[in-house]
Amino acid sequence: MPILRPIQHMTTTDFLIIEPFLHDALEARTLQAAFELGIIDALESSADVPVSQVLRGRSCDAAGGKFLLQVLARSGAVQLDGASVQITETFRAALRFRDLLLTKLQFSELVAADFFNRMPQLLSSSEEFMETSKLFELFDYGRCFEITPQNCLKAARWMKLTTTLTRYEAPVCVEHFDFSAHQKMLDLGGNSGEFAIQVCRRIPSLQACVADLPVVCHVGARHVAEQQMSDRIQFRPLNFTQDSIPDGHDLITCKSVLHDWPDEYATHIIGSVFNALPVGGRFLIFERQQWDFQTEPTPYGSLPVMLFFRSYRKPEFYTSSLEAAGFRGVTVQTICLDLPFMLISATK
Repeated sequence: MPILRPIQHMTTTDFLIIEPFLHDALEARTLQAAFELGIIDALESSADVPVSQVLRGRSCDAAGGKFLLQVLARSGAVQLDGASVQITETFRAALRFRDLLLTKLQFSELVAADFFNRMPQLLSSSEEFMETSKLFELFDYGRCFEITPQNCLKAARWMKLTTTLTRYEAPVCVEHFDFSAHQKMLDLGGNSGEFAIQVCRRIPSLQACVADLPVVCHVGARHVAEQQMSDRIQFRPLNFTQDSIPDGHDLITCKSVLHDWPDEYATHIIGSVFNALPVGGRFLIFERQQWDFQTEPTPYGSLPVMLFFRSYRKPEFYTSSLEAAGFRGVTVQTICLDLPFMLISATK
């Protein structure tokens, strides 16, 4: 697997250029089909391609090809000029983030039925919905305790989504928080270690430990090894409901973790973090904020994270919980990415 390093001469939020191509469901699904048919690859390698050539040998008839190209043109991905077609400069720039674009397309397709076919269940009961949801079938944490080939394969599937999102979200976090003031970071629920990878690449003096469920740690350790970061990032299996948070770290982070837990458990984790930190140690929370669906967009490409709408909180929950646990110097930053994030830090 190639080592994924930051692309030079780019800002940390340049990846947001993909979002307009993921907003409309029909346009996004058509774009995904164009990738699967090899049409995007054929267009990417040439400046101007005859329509007949780009459709030759594809699994679509003339009418289907015309429909596909017209929808792509409406979305701004391609430009039709008579009998020829070419990728627009904007979409060519978006293709620098192909891994993120494809991941969001694939996982949005996976969970689309949860919204479009099961909306009554989604609205009526979180428990009833979770029993048959495609997303929660995918995110089966119950299979993350015993390390078996099947459990690792299943976990690796959903970890692909979280890893790719984190690859682009983490650098923004680094830009807004001074990680260089710390020597040892513990990333709770750190998944594949991607957050730790992105932070450690930018902060050469930092050592990191990722604490998560056993199967997640097993899969994550392979990912970190592939990225040649095993000398700086270690893994420690941890069951949040039973095990104590290990001490010996002057920074503890939770990136997109606490929303997974009910209020009482999230409060308990915050208190445990306080106990594990030394005096002067800091706690960082990087989470999506609770959405206001009256004003915030609801793009097709955000369907996987949108399904957690019951779980996202306002910053006030975390600030009050941190202060009740004994933390001081609590700060809150709102960072607008595809959706609003909150970066909250506090000191023991």
